[in-house]
Amino acid sequence: MAKELRTAQELSDMIVSALGVNGVEISIRNDHAFGWQPTVNSCPGDKIFFQRRVEEIANRLRFQFDLRG
Repeated sequence: MAKELRTAQELSDMIVSALGVNGVEISIRNDHAFGWQPTVNSCPGDKIFFQRRVEEIANRLRFQFDLRG
């Protein structure tokens, strides 16, 4: 089954929505090992905690979505 292609902004929006927290900014970059990798740029608390949560969400989304471009 082919994965759906999504832009970096779409993937970022999906992750922020899944977090359910306001004030979180995420960037998405290409990654040779995982296909794409999220990075927390700003958040309303402990950045390490949010980075871990974002990576957990990204691990689930990678089964369904690839980064476009």
